[in-house]
Amino acid sequence: VRLVGSEMCIRDRVKAFEKCNFLIAVSGGVDSMVLANLFLKNNLSFSIAHCNFKLRSKESDIDHDFVKKWSLKHKINCYSNEFDTVEFCKKNKMGIQEGARKLRYDWFNGLLSKFNFDYLVTAHHLDDQIETYLINSSRGSGINGLLGIASSSKKIFRPLLNILKIDILDYAQQNSIEFREDSSNSSEDYQRNMIRNSVLPAFKEFDDNVMLKFKTTINNLQSTKIFVDEIMEETKNQLFLNNSNSIKVNIEKLMEKKPLEFYVHNLFHEFGFNYKEVIKIFNSDSGKLILSNTHSMTKLKGDLIIKKND
Repeated sequence: VRLVGSEMCIRDRVKAFEKCNFLIAVSGGVDSMVLANLFLKNNLSFSIAHCNFKLRSKESDIDHDFVKKWSLKHKINCYSNEFDTVEFCKKNKMGIQEGARKLRYDWFNGLLSKFNFDYLVTAHHLDDQIETYLINSSRGSGINGLLGIASSSKKIFRPLLNILKIDILDYAQQNSIEFREDSSNSSEDYQRNMIRNSVLPAFKEFDDNVMLKFKTTINNLQSTKIFVDEIMEETKNQLFLNNSNSIKVNIEKLMEKKPLEFYVHNLFHEFGFNYKEVIKIFNSDSGKLILSNTHSMTKLKGDLIIKKND
């Protein structure tokens, strides 16, 4: 499926989106420039947000100027911000990628709220999705991590998520779309780049269709997640007795669920409890208390009593 498929998808949604006001995250790279051009071509209302993380010296400033000139040329409103990313990460004890992500999304969310944008639009594509899947697989992630990047959420829209990077590059070439190349993408300093530049090319040598097969795997996992969510909701309705200011869960009935650790993790994760701590309390004395950032859990005879913190 070539990128034209995504273009048709956007066209199909134009009627639903024609009254929406979008904020597109644009780095100047090929993905976000193709995305911006697709929105421009379909006459959708949008502004641009560009982050300069000051990580590549003059190259970062050139990217910044490139995005601003494109916006002026097409009469698109452009918001830009410069961050001292290195200092922020040192102060908050974060890795560069984690810190940059927090900086940009905190700023994006501020723009969404201040200027009443309906959606933030990002240019994440299928390769990004597969890279995230492989990274989270290597970390021993559960099903939520293996699902990768959501195609949409409350205020985020990712219309290119099912499109391969090679098709985005082809579309840019065929439509003479100018973009900037980020030199850090060729570096092996980051795990994602190592997967992108070494691991996935090795997979492709053995199977030309491996990327689409990864996509099928992720789609299967998404179906599994829907099934699991339904089972967990049914289980909550059976076990959770809601009172005016608390929830009561019978320990004996809960312990009948197998596999127990899986059930406990999924049932109590939203309250901020570690499943191992919850299981420990099963055999504790009555009155035993554990706390999360948002809730307390007390063992009272044969029940668990969950209350929201004051």
